[in-house]
Amino acid sequence: MPKPTGLTSSQVADRRAKGQVNTTEHRTSRTVAAIVRANVLTRFNAIISGLLVVILIYGEPPDALFGLVMVVNSGIGIVQEIRAKRTLDSLRHRIAPTATVIRDGTEMTIPATEIVLGELVAVRTGDAVPVDGRIVQSDGLEIDESSLTGESDPVAKSVDDEVRSSSAVVAGSGLVTATAVGADAWAHQLTSKAREFSLTESGLRKDIDRLLGWIMWVIVPVGVLLFATQMSNAPDVASGLVSTVSGMVAMIPQGLVLLVSLSFAVAALRLSERNVVVQELAAVEGLARVDVVCLDKTGTLTTGTLEVESISCLGDEQTVLAGLAVLAKSDRNPTATLAVVARTLPAAESWVSTATVPFSSARKWSAASFDGFGTWVVGAPEVLLDAMEASPTVEALREQVASLAKRGRRLLLVGRTEVDLDDRVVLPSHLTPAAIVVIREELRPDAAETLRYLRSQGVAVKVISGDHPQTVSAVATELGLPDADRAVDMRRESDLTAIAPDVVVFGRVLPEQKRGLLAQLQERGHTVAMTGDGVNDVLALKQADIGIAMDTASSATKAVSQFVLLDGRYDRLPTIVGEGRRVIANMERASALFLTKTVYAVLLAVWVSLAGIAFPFLPRHLTLVGALTIGIPAFVLSFWPSNRPARPGYLERTLHFAIPAGLTAAIMTFAVYATVHTWVGASVEEAQTAATLTLALVGFWILYRLIRPLGRGETVLITMLMAGLVAAFLLPPSAEFFALEFPSTAVALSVTAATIVNIVALELIVALAERHGEHIRWLTAR
Repeated sequence: MPKPTGLTSSQVADRRAKGQVNTTEHRTSRTVAAIVRANVLTRFNAIISGLLVVILIYGEPPDALFGLVMVVNSGIGIVQEIRAKRTLDSLRHRIAPTATVIRDGTEMTIPATEIVLGELVAVRTGDAVPVDGRIVQSDGLEIDESSLTGESDPVAKSVDDEVRSSSAVVAGSGLVTATAVGADAWAHQLTSKAREFSLTESGLRKDIDRLLGWIMWVIVPVGVLLFATQMSNAPDVASGLVSTVSGMVAMIPQGLVLLVSLSFAVAALRLSERNVVVQELAAVEGLARVDVVCLDKTGTLTTGTLEVESISCLGDEQTVLAGLAVLAKSDRNPTATLAVVARTLPAAESWVSTATVPFSSARKWSAASFDGFGTWVVGAPEVLLDAMEASPTVEALREQVASLAKRGRRLLLVGRTEVDLDDRVVLPSHLTPAAIVVIREELRPDAAETLRYLRSQGVAVKVISGDHPQTVSAVATELGLPDADRAVDMRRESDLTAIAPDVVVFGRVLPEQKRGLLAQLQERGHTVAMTGDGVNDVLALKQADIGIAMDTASSATKAVSQFVLLDGRYDRLPTIVGEGRRVIANMERASALFLTKTVYAVLLAVWVSLAGIAFPFLPRHLTLVGALTIGIPAFVLSFWPSNRPARPGYLERTLHFAIPAGLTAAIMTFAVYATVHTWVGASVEEAQTAATLTLALVGFWILYRLIRPLGRGETVLITMLMAGLVAAFLLPPSAEFFALEFPSTAVALSVTAATIVNIVALELIVALAERHGEHIRWLTAR
């Protein structure tokens, strides 16, 4: 067969000029313009902008301060997300898929996005097919098309067969002529919507959007009621409009949506600093919900570094070693195990191959026939032994295999027969044992500590491997995994549902079985993460809620994973899990703060309207209180460390806290305002100051209730926030700006009494709720 030459450089340049290149407009992160739109053009920003215009026309400039808060919040979100985007985009170039092509008769590696129409592309085991094409050369080529057809069985491909992008090579190699690239590729057309920026797929984001929808339904009628009463009771139009705006601004949870996007972006940025590439921002949230981590053994618990420990020949040693060497070298895309054997043994040049079957993780063996030397097979010992006729030698080998496997060794059995290869699936008949190869692999130094951490955090660990169950069990036991001695041999398991839930080690697992085991865990209510590096892990990584690829992973494996460990350090797992938990836990606390504000603002608006009195705050008062008790602490809390696992019921937990907290805050604030203004006989300015001070102090206690017990950081945070409130009252320029009157003795006593009553009431309500349910107990736990 003549050596293929592929396209010439001039042909490549011509097709590139015509736009016939394998590039698309798909992005895994939002564009800068989309980030700006998402942070600026929100429904609440639109409402606030309208209210800002009213204040600028009818009110005083200090009352427009809430507009500056909106600008600052949006600006912070934009800057942080753009920073995260640029960092992640630069890291993604390090894992961007490459392809091997033949140009001008020379084989070269290029970015997959530079393939042109008609390109001659070489594909090998572990590659993701980068284009649609037609096969022009096949050497035992088998393709996994499950991502396109849903069928998990590999498909053998011959010359003139078609292949499609997003499929994966699981065995053999071949040459493919690109017939469709870029946007014309079938997989692109099929998945164009699914590949869009995935932040909107976040469960947390959906819950918050649902919550904000409810708030909108409340804000509109309450706002209309407030407008009607304030306009009818106000001395002039300007005062009525300013009072209405005060109530409306307080009801809007500014920054809550922004905080979700910001938290995801910051989490992705923090992970990138640890050499972890986040391919989907929304996946950060999924990390917090993981309660089971499934691991492959090779490349995950072990480094993947292999060394031939011994070769026991069963026959003429010279012939057996020569046969094993040629067999290992005959596979053009050998596994790591075969590769180390090929490097160890010199090749026998006189052996001529007449037929080959490449290794497949489904078959667990490879074979080759040689002119004058018969057929040689190498693979998993138990697979080959099951195909051999029973004999004392075979039984002795079984015992030897079991003994070596208990020591954690990886084993290969070599068999030979005079029968030619005539089937790619069934082992040749009359197979006799020829040699046992013992291979030793190195444990990852960080594996044991990582497993201990995961267990301490309530995350179950399961090892799912294609290796011998005894070998996997020995490795897991050495790393300290409890119950690792109870390994299941998946060759003997046809019903996955019958496997006990507490089994932690699975050996001889086929790729389809890996996916099935993960599906079983998910059906039992678990959120599952899967780590892997081989093409045999692709199905399981796609099935998992969170897929994590190692640095040594094949391009197909990286393509279906949400996270890629660039440095291959297994001890990044605690960081990844912890970052997700931090995001969810802190978002729940921040949400409770925002919703508490909405609750007390709505209740105050309703009571004020029913009482026919002016709203007890100016917009600037609520800006001050909101910044000190909600905005600043919510932003700071979004960076707070937390290892608490996420649980369902986000809305229930936040509402169980926000409603009683907002109710007590509204009652006490309204009571102080009415008391000071009516009974004490204070001026409107003094009554508004008293309401502002009461609401601020109550807000500090609510914040304390959410973040206690106080450590150094929490103490510094609350101290600084309270110092800000004191400064606002004591510094003349600040007091004048915020329209605050220094409280008289009667006002101070009213505020103090109301604050104490509020604290006692809130503590009683929370204690009662904790006794009868775990919603608040979970939210306020550290």
